[in-house]
Amino acid sequence: MDFADKNASTSRLHRRLTQVGGCILLLLAFLAIFLLLFFQFRTAALQSITSASESFGNYVDSVLNLSHANIRTSAMQVFYTSSIRTLRTAKDPSRSELIIGHRDLGNFVSSSNFIDNIMVYNEDLNMVFTSESGYGSAPSGQFHDQEAAYLLLHPEEHSYLAPFKRQANGYTHYSFLFSAGDSSGSMLLDINARWYESQLLGTLSRERHRIVDGQGQPIIPPSEGAMAPPDWSLFEAAFRSNPNSGYVLSDTSPFLSSCWVYHKLGQTGWYFLEAFQLEADAPGLVRIQRVVFAVFSLVCVAILALFAYLLFVILPTFLHISRALTTVSPEGKDFTEKFDELLSSHQAYESSRRLQELQAGVFPSDTALPVVIISANSDSGESLYNLLLLSCGVGNAMVARSELGDVLVLPACTNKNRNHLLGSLQGLKLPSPIFVSLPCYSEEQLLDAFNALDELRRLAFLYPSQAILCQELLADCNETSSLQLEMVSSLENALKKGQLEVAQAQWLLLFNHIRRDRYKDFHFALHYVDRTLSSLAAEYGLESPEPIDSCLTSLTALQEHITVRLHAITEAAAAQQQQMAESLSGSVWDKVYELYHDENCCSQMIAEQLGMSPGYLNRQFRAAAGMSINDAIQHVRIDKVCKLLRQSDLPVEQIARQAGYSNTKYFFVLFKKYTGKTPSQFRSELPPE
Repeated sequence: MDFADKNASTSRLHRRLTQVGGCILLLLAFLAIFLLLFFQFRTAALQSITSASESFGNYVDSVLNLSHANIRTSAMQVFYTSSIRTLRTAKDPSRSELIIGHRDLGNFVSSSNFIDNIMVYNEDLNMVFTSESGYGSAPSGQFHDQEAAYLLLHPEEHSYLAPFKRQANGYTHYSFLFSAGDSSGSMLLDINARWYESQLLGTLSRERHRIVDGQGQPIIPPSEGAMAPPDWSLFEAAFRSNPNSGYVLSDTSPFLSSCWVYHKLGQTGWYFLEAFQLEADAPGLVRIQRVVFAVFSLVCVAILALFAYLLFVILPTFLHISRALTTVSPEGKDFTEKFDELLSSHQAYESSRRLQELQAGVFPSDTALPVVIISANSDSGESLYNLLLLSCGVGNAMVARSELGDVLVLPACTNKNRNHLLGSLQGLKLPSPIFVSLPCYSEEQLLDAFNALDELRRLAFLYPSQAILCQELLADCNETSSLQLEMVSSLENALKKGQLEVAQAQWLLLFNHIRRDRYKDFHFALHYVDRTLSSLAAEYGLESPEPIDSCLTSLTALQEHITVRLHAITEAAAAQQQQMAESLSGSVWDKVYELYHDENCCSQMIAEQLGMSPGYLNRQFRAAAGMSINDAIQHVRIDKVCKLLRQSDLPVEQIARQAGYSNTKYFFVLFKKYTGKTPSQFRSELPPE
């Protein structure tokens, strides 16, 4: 067999494999469509059942709300009746008022067809008054129903007028707690359980319908033989995705047999559940399930038959030809694989050569103008080409790899075609940013396009929300640097003063000025700011951080780097200022104790003594001591006067002069201001020695 016969056999084998693979894929596609239709119809049927049940659930909810409205109206009527209000608020009710209140409680119960008992709590008397004929009113600690007494004493622990089921005196009640939100007492209504349950379910069968609380416990006991719902954890999972209404399947089988739908009832925290048997309630769905299962089985049989044909007919032939080709191949590879490798290598070399010509500003002779160049990261170049091929219909692009990453060259791409392409790309989920040039008609435009793509790649981190960066973006960048040295000086001054917020504001203002610069100007501005910050850090003895170039990978990394440096420098500046203020404060105190007896002693004199500006000295002293220098002088003088008043019998005027006060009236005013007493009162109130 010569090489031509071998190649012909290989071609026939490839065609046969392609045909078989096409049949298998077609059958798999039919199978996928059938399964999709089956599950879509299944979901639609369940949603229809849920929607129908939800309308009935809304009816049950409306009946429940109407019942609660009746109970609320009755509760408010009882609560605000004059005689009942006397029972719950009077601090010293008369016997007649107690009798009338008890009588009215009984009248309300006897005239209502749903109230079993009413209990009212008086906080001032610590008494629970009840309508029960078999039990009398008593203090809360001695009341026969301690659960009711606790609820009345702590109404804040239970939701306002929300029903809860309880047992009392051998009877079941649905109780409602009512209070006015102040100290005017509270009231508990025991609603007849049979009446309330008839309002909840009415004449509905308890085999398929039930009402449960938030933990799945039945509010109304189900009848014998009732359908058991699935595990409550399935309902809890459904509540998290659809809290108000939805469905829960009884099993995980794809073939439905039954399901439960639920509906949340108002603010009670209860759920209305209804069971559906698909055989009875949705027979059409069951028939469709059977048809789809039959089709599924037929498709599976066909796929198995094709696989058997491939395994026992096609594969032996393929192995025989493969062994023959391996024998004549010097490297142990078949001709098809070697041809594919050579073709791929040649295409890569040709693409690289053509790209080098384009980067030099030379259009290859067979290139149709205009040309649009797209650059992408190496890890997303292939996926980008697939997106262009599949989604945008661009199949004639040249793909090559360079220092810019993967480069796609689109020939004969006019500005209109480019705009259409950009519109298509906007709706795609791109793995990383891409860079798009303008259409190039000349060699100068081609060179500008490659330079622009390089510039866009450097500036990409400044536009984190943009997936597509076009050459037009560079038109917004300043031709000259926007760096203003005054802003850097303002930033430096704020840092020296320890003003972090001002420094951060100055940095953001500066950054917003330079972020539209060309990359080289932006890079220079950042290094200028970095040198300023490094100089300040060295001045305050801080360690040098990592170079700012390492942070030019993302906008977040750059901002974090600058923020950390601003924090460190302002903290160091503030610490240095605090240390200087404390040192100055000590010197001021020394001068105050030295000069306080001089009546001319003041902040001006002390500033002159220390050779400093009065305003600056006052600010530094107040920052450290929390008071002005003049206040400190007065505190020392008054303290000296108090010591002399305790330790001597000298006249007050003489003591005042020794402390630096020449004006006696002014001294008396200051002494009373600081001590709250006159000097005579202060001396007279001293304890005897």
